[in-house]
Amino acid sequence: MEIVQSNNTELNEIVKTNYPIFKDISGKEPYSLSQYNARIKEKKPVFFVAKENHKLIGNTIAFEDNNSFYIWIIGVSKNKRNKGIGSKLLELNENYARKNGFESVTTKVYNFSTEMKKLLKKRGYTITRIDNAHNELYSANHYCLIFK
Repeated sequence: MEIVQSNNTELNEIVKTNYPIFKDISGKEPYSLSQYNARIKEKKPVFFVAKENHKLIGNTIAFEDNNSFYIWIIGVSKNKRNKGIGSKLLELNENYARKNGFESVTTKVYNFSTEMKKLLKKRGYTITRIDNAHNELYSANHYCLIFK
């Protein structure tokens, strides 16, 4: 397995990989390619991808947001979880943020993503805000890791 920094040339493959990941955990229709493009249009996105035998199995998309390095998307294929891929993707984003002068990394995670919430807590992220929804599963926790 390899995890490397990538670029938007792999966005179509990222969207295809993330579709079943987010459909499975959220129960809702995941973002389409056009929605990904619209979200990163005015940004300078940073992509990291995890591949096994040249097949995408995990990824992140992050960018600057309110003076922080914001991880917008993080996904790991269901059958590849609990193997350290999510941790390594977070570590690469954190290292990128440090090297590029950011003071923190932030992300938003919905309650249905229990594995990601556990991973963020384990890595030292703290909850800075909670957006409540009618359905508790869709309430969102905003997390932050501040560099010392």
